[in-house]
Amino acid sequence: MHIQSSASSWQPRTPPSQEQLKTQASDLFSKLDSSAKGYLDASDFSKALQSVQQDTSDSQSSEWFSQLDADADGKLTSDEFSTGVSEQLYNARGMMGAGGPGGMNGMPPPPPPEEDSGKTVDELTEMLDKVKDSDTNLATDLQSIIDQFDQADADQDGKVTRDEAMAFKESQKTSSSDASGSSATTNSLSASQMQLQHTLMQLMKSYGATAAATAATSSSSLSMTA
Repeated sequence: MHIQSSASSWQPRTPPSQEQLKTQASDLFSKLDSSAKGYLDASDFSKALQSVQQDTSDSQSSEWFSQLDADADGKLTSDEFSTGVSEQLYNARGMMGAGGPGGMNGMPPPPPPEEDSGKTVDELTEMLDKVKDSDTNLATDLQSIIDQFDQADADQDGKVTRDEAMAFKESQKTSSSDASGSSATTNSLSASQMQLQHTLMQLMKSYGATAAATAATSSSSLSMTA
């Protein structure tokens, strides 16, 4: 695929509505509730998360389960799941847009190809070689992803997708905020929420949801000017 040196060639995707996200989250719940119990318990939820993020700890899974379990009865119903997940993903758009277009430094993360199949580290290196002299900001972002490729490649499939690049960029912004002396409690909450949103996006993507795949991508509009 031809890669132009100007990042402004990337066009934004139409953001999904919260109702679209809720419908797809409901479909996801049906797939996760394989025994048709009508609910997910903490163990079911943890197993689902670890299917896309193997390093998810039990304590973190429990914390996220509690956030979605609105009535705190230890059972995550279809309505609780679809409402909670859709809210998390819909809110991710606002969080990723914080600080102006593209967040930190006004620059969104470098996107993979339009079909969002992802890029390998070699493909990202090739992209870097093409833009390093014409777009230093994009080159810096690309180099950051290349240097920390394993961290950016959330599902460990050997490629970094647009959504993974977005989440990685946001994690870097959070780290930068920590270094600047922001409240540790606020940063911890923000980082946890971002990780939850990213994990939920990966879960939706893993089970074939399409609206979630554009939820975070659309937040920064992905129109970058050199």
